[in-house]
Amino acid sequence: MWQIRRLANHYTWLGHTLDRFAPALLPSAARLIFASTLLLFFWRSAGTKLGEGLTGLVLPSAGAYAQIFPKGFEASGYDTGAFGVLEWAIALTAAYGEFLIPLCLCLGLATRLAAFGMMVFIAVMSWVDIHGHGASPGVLFDGDPSGLIADQRLFWFLLLLILVMRGGGPLSLDRVVWRWAGRE
Repeated sequence: MWQIRRLANHYTWLGHTLDRFAPALLPSAARLIFASTLLLFFWRSAGTKLGEGLTGLVLPSAGAYAQIFPKGFEASGYDTGAFGVLEWAIALTAAYGEFLIPLCLCLGLATRLAAFGMMVFIAVMSWVDIHGHGASPGVLFDGDPSGLIADQRLFWFLLLLILVMRGGGPLSLDRVVWRWAGRE
């Protein structure tokens, strides 16, 4: 019986130790994992939405319309001129959002807001992938984590939820800003 009690004491000690490190470790690890797995994914996607040269910074590429408005782009005969100011603004907002929001997450700047924004972005992206591009949403609890949208993106949401709930952690620009502002 004493061995079980001793094991329980060690387990309790380990739990308390992990609890002390979790506020620093979880957000830092989440940001590092995001940077190593998703940062370039989103930046490459953003790059395909911008046009050529300097004018490409304000004129979305055909790829932007194909990605964001697949059915409308097809219906227009793949004519970017058939889209109006609203679609232009959405395409550029998506492109710049894919650059800036992941950058803020990696730097830990406005982390909670950026993580929430990324969750919204991923939800919209998933909706477009399923309803616009005909991607399979997948089935949860089927034992097949083959990268289908539901399986894959729930992991992304978990990573981002950690950042929404815990903030950027000790190694973040948020921490620097808060200290500078005298809030910490």
